[in-house]
Amino acid sequence: MSERMQNLTGETIVTIDGNKHRLGKMAGYGAQGVVYEDNTGTKMIKLYYPSGSKIIDEDILERLHFIREVKVPPNFVAIEDIVDEPYIGYVMEKVVDHKPLNSYLIPDQEMSFSEWYNKGLGFRERIFIGYIIAKAFGALEKANLSYCDISGNNILVKTGGKTASIKMIDVDNIYVAGKGTAAVLGTPRYIAPEVVSRQKNPDVLSDNYSLAVILFELLRVGHPYISDDILDGTPEDEEAALAGKYDYVTDDNSTNMLPADIVLTDKLRSLFQRCFVDGKRNRMMRPSAREFEFALLEASNKVIKCPSCGAWHFPRKTGRVYDGCPWCDSISKPKARLNFYDVLSEGDDYRRGKTIDGSPQGKLVNSYILREGKNQIKSLYVLRYDDPSKATRAADNYLSIAKTADGYWAYNEFSKNGIVIRKLRAGTYTLKTAKGTSTKKCREGEYINLNNYEAIKLENGDYIYFELNVTIEVGGKKYSFIRMARFVEEVQ
Repeated sequence: MSERMQNLTGETIVTIDGNKHRLGKMAGYGAQGVVYEDNTGTKMIKLYYPSGSKIIDEDILERLHFIREVKVPPNFVAIEDIVDEPYIGYVMEKVVDHKPLNSYLIPDQEMSFSEWYNKGLGFRERIFIGYIIAKAFGALEKANLSYCDISGNNILVKTGGKTASIKMIDVDNIYVAGKGTAAVLGTPRYIAPEVVSRQKNPDVLSDNYSLAVILFELLRVGHPYISDDILDGTPEDEEAALAGKYDYVTDDNSTNMLPADIVLTDKLRSLFQRCFVDGKRNRMMRPSAREFEFALLEASNKVIKCPSCGAWHFPRKTGRVYDGCPWCDSISKPKARLNFYDVLSEGDDYRRGKTIDGSPQGKLVNSYILREGKNQIKSLYVLRYDDPSKATRAADNYLSIAKTADGYWAYNEFSKNGIVIRKLRAGTYTLKTAKGTSTKKCREGEYINLNNYEAIKLENGDYIYFELNVTIEVGGKKYSFIRMARFVEEVQ
């Protein structure tokens, strides 16, 4: 570094907006330049190595001005000010109390793998971090911007309790496809094959590949193209694998990482398959960041905590019996869940028609494990989140299920219309309204409207219908399509 730029600690630089920053300690350097902390400890200044070319310098400044004006999504550390002499660079906020995502990708040799993977909230924390990362890149993707250099060093993470903060640094590499040349191609482990081969410049589709690799590593702790044979092979074998010249890993040939059935839902497994198998042949097949966002949000609602070792994991069944915790083999199973179904009934009224497949509830499409306290059910469980007209509402809250000392309660606290409870058995049910709590009689199979700010106590087997039904006509017959959930308490 010293051969390319002298140490500027103690020097004062002036930005194009006239702000003065005295350079403090050097925070790091890389292929593009040097990063300093200013003497206030609140800002970071990145200065590029001298290029010796006016054309290159003008191109860098044009890109910095463009990125500053773009107003990147909140998770990306924005360019606040620009330096144009005597060096080219920019000023950004200093990110504090965060650590590189690499701390989740590279095992700590000072502790066992199990202890390292499960520290904090373990698997649940990893899923939630992945969800926030995917959501952030979904916002960037929506603006048709490419980050170009997704890696475990450029993503910073802060966790605490049940929340997480994600910050993406080095935003000066953000690129609009077709506008000039990307400043960097990326970090080798995460570069899309078509960018490695120089067939394509970085763009949203290559970002989708890099994001999928990061998420795969976050959950499985391994690379999607590096099997056991590649690990035991030569550096040239690994280079070829990273360029996508080998097949997607399987559980049989990749014992170096966590098995897919332990850490992936069916939906996540399908998305990774699309990216690393179908997407190798046709990059248009790669899942978007938004698809990963919703798949990870769903996955976060499918995990349980082992009462023995405390590790978060997906409950798995062999037949009707739950398997043990994958980390300690102790009995570990959920207490209650909502199973969501697509119901297609004869006629234009689902209450009167019979389901087409003859089952009581229709086709199972999703599930949500209920935990202690309040569970806020998102709209994606009720709406089709792949419907473009519904996409902006997919992550909104739709219904709450609260676990209290006396059982589970369904709350219509978000003022949604058309939430209907069907009681499985005849008897009585408890209803809470603004006027208080009351007990009412009900018939077997009775439908009860859950009005705004009302709550009803659920019993095992009760159904919750969401009257956003669609009526279709086929061959002169009318059919009603609706989404429904069934409340199920597990036998402990």
